[in-house]
Amino acid sequence: MYDVVIIGAGASGTFCALSLKYKNPNLKVLLLEKNDKLGKKLLITGNGRCNLGNTDNKIINYNSSSSLDRFKTFLENNDYDFLNILLNDDDLENYHYYLNKFGVLIKKEDTSTRLYPYSNQALTVCKSFERALEKENIKTKYNYDVKKVIKNQDTFIINDDLVCKKLIIATGGKTYSKTGSTGTGYEILKSFGHTITPIYPSLTCLKTNYKYIKELQGVRIDAVVNLSVDGKIIDVEEGQLQFTKDALSGICVFNLSRNVGGYLRQKKDVKLIINYIPNYSVEEIKGYLKGFYGYNVENALSCIINNKLANVMTKELHLSNKKIKELTNAELESICFTLKNMYFNINGTGDFENAQVTCGGAVLDEFTNNLESKECKGLYAIGEVLDVDGKCGGYNLSWAFNSALMTLNGILKDN
Repeated sequence: MYDVVIIGAGASGTFCALSLKYKNPNLKVLLLEKNDKLGKKLLITGNGRCNLGNTDNKIINYNSSSSLDRFKTFLENNDYDFLNILLNDDDLENYHYYLNKFGVLIKKEDTSTRLYPYSNQALTVCKSFERALEKENIKTKYNYDVKKVIKNQDTFIINDDLVCKKLIIATGGKTYSKTGSTGTGYEILKSFGHTITPIYPSLTCLKTNYKYIKELQGVRIDAVVNLSVDGKIIDVEEGQLQFTKDALSGICVFNLSRNVGGYLRQKKDVKLIINYIPNYSVEEIKGYLKGFYGYNVENALSCIINNKLANVMTKELHLSNKKIKELTNAELESICFTLKNMYFNINGTGDFENAQVTCGGAVLDEFTNNLESKECKGLYAIGEVLDVDGKCGGYNLSWAFNSALMTLNGILKDN
């Protein structure tokens, strides 16, 4: 019999196994993974660089249908910080400390708050975890697919052949199914009485039916991006906007994408409104364009914005054959307005295969502050399987690691 079995050898599951063993070397821990190696999804995070976290610890960077504030209050009342969880008054250990113990060196990216491994490679994080598992003698079963979990009195029985006292669900969500995230954890938790919210792809592209979108494919431009729902701007992000053959992408769009699928299902009118020149006023732009008196409109605009975008904009405004000196004041106003308010109707989102994270999951209010199930004693859930998701920038890996740490006190107090 094992003291603890963890289903899922991704970021949260592997980190949890190592942290438990570090705190109690006598603990008998088993890590189960359906793939032939650990961390398949971890390998592709941060475009292969593995964005391990973020020093910006505000709870506003997270979303949930449950009350994240309840957890935040619990931690703060114990002089804890939501994203740098201290295990007790004398043990000032956070997840950065643990990662270092497991062989992962962290650095902060210049001019940002994002944290990366020194190698800038996700592969080295996985290798460090593999070495640490071996060093701590943590047994790992690969190519093991969990089909059934039941509880018999005080023990859990997995696939009729594994028995443990405590069980941790760390299976992730439903994004990138090829990495093993197929929603197994939701089914296990539902079988023990847990509520699973509707789940949607999040941190993903937003599709558009804009007639010139294919002509903009490959364009990257810094912009302020507004999310409009039924004519009201409800969120704003700033960053690099990217165009694909049928969608708008980039971190700023990803961060706006979380609830768009739900809005579209409710038949709401969803638009992205783009300000390509946020640092200049309309009057300043007018003055600049008038300096190109003898130039045609497209050439003048291509001195401000990407030439593909300049071409599309002049076609959209029916000004392709005009020079700046020929413009009426209304036409000049129209150009300036479009530069700061170009809109794209949104008619879809990327699916689970190209989304970075799952929105929704097991309802947080059905778990204790140590992430132990209120429905089934000894059952825990961590990471993306829970109804918590963060913005782009390392927040979701921060949650993976810190949710693992949150379980330690609950598990270790009985061992």
